[in-house]
Amino acid sequence: MQNQLEKIQKTSLRDQIINVIRDAIVEGKFKPGEKISEQELAEQLGVSRTPIREAIQILQQQGLVRIVPKSGTYVTDVAIDELKDSLSIRVAIEELALRQAIERSNGHQWQQLTDRLLKVLERMREVARSGNTIDAIELDIEWHTLLIDAAQNCYLSRLWRTSGMQYLVWSPERSLYFLAQDTWLGILYERHQELFNILSRKDPAECCHAIRLHIELKYEDLKLSV
Repeated sequence: MQNQLEKIQKTSLRDQIINVIRDAIVEGKFKPGEKISEQELAEQLGVSRTPIREAIQILQQQGLVRIVPKSGTYVTDVAIDELKDSLSIRVAIEELALRQAIERSNGHQWQQLTDRLLKVLERMREVARSGNTIDAIELDIEWHTLLIDAAQNCYLSRLWRTSGMQYLVWSPERSLYFLAQDTWLGILYERHQELFNILSRKDPAECCHAIRLHIELKYEDLKLSV
């Protein structure tokens, strides 16, 4: 066959549950500090408690929930000091990714990257107009994952995914998403537009400074929201 079809992507039950809980946190259905009942989740989703427990373990690794022995599972509170630490980790990882991406990409490869980023940016603009928070978060994660993978560093890409590091893209300011969606989604698009303009020039120092500022602005937003 000349035209090959793409394989159907199978999503595990655990991953589906992770997405449902994550989206509920983003939409404000589960508030910071709120207790999450495994039994109620199992009943509402029509599944056994085993995949619920598996999903919660992953969500704990990603920092979205915390498990308190003999008490239960709770949505992680917004703790400024901890979030500042998480953002510092993101700065280090994404600066490294950008430096390696610039060093290892030729002109054609960098153009391919910016073309992909531009497509994501255009979808961000559409989402900002529609007010779809979940789609905005998915696009935010996709944008930064593209930057990580552009480094052509399999260890860095693996760390980003297996540690749940990609969820640090939105986790720090999740309290803002459902409080002022229209305003925040517009800001999200504008900040990525500014970052895109700088990345297009492929200047190492300028790009690294821009990604640092882009991430550190989240901390400033948080200080204003609490």
